[in-house]
Amino acid sequence: MASEELASKLQRRLQWEEAEDGGVQPAPRAASVPESQPQPLARVPTARADAELSAQLNRRLDINEGAARPRRCKVFHPYSEFPEFSRRLIKDLESMFRLYDSGRDGFIDLMELKLMMEKLGAPQTHLGLKSMIKEVDEDFDGKLSFREVQALSSASKFEAELKAEQDERKRAEEKRRLRQAAFRELKAAFST
Repeated sequence: MASEELASKLQRRLQWEEAEDGGVQPAPRAASVPESQPQPLARVPTARADAELSAQLNRRLDINEGAARPRRCKVFHPYSEFPEFSRRLIKDLESMFRLYDSGRDGFIDLMELKLMMEKLGAPQTHLGLKSMIKEVDEDFDGKLSFREVQALSSASKFEAELKAEQDERKRAEEKRRLRQAAFRELKAAFST
């Protein structure tokens, strides 16, 4: 429906409600029916219809202003939506998703994500996990669907952060080994 039609319907409904509150009947929209014919019962719109109409009108106005959030498609096809992933990688992501979805509800929540990151060798703090979820959570439910996990996998920001953390751990471990080896050499030199 066009926004003008929705606006006029909403305006008529508001006039009808004002007339009911004031006890005065609104003026009829069309030519009146002669008194000899029985008039049909007036149909009173329900509150659900009001809410639906105003929601449609508000959505139309938001779209016109460019402030509307895009509606998600009901059908999700991972191969066409993420063409940068191979079919093999998508199947691997899907099996990994099923593995870590311990609730079997089709979503990975905060604790499941924490467990997943720990098992992958990149433990994160709760704040880090929440920021990861917030970055890709499209429906703002605080959980990750398979589509959002794919988006998380394609987000190079997190991959780079995880890689940097893993490299830092490797460097720290190598420094520790070198210090231990140097200590053993010094210990051997002084003990003889």
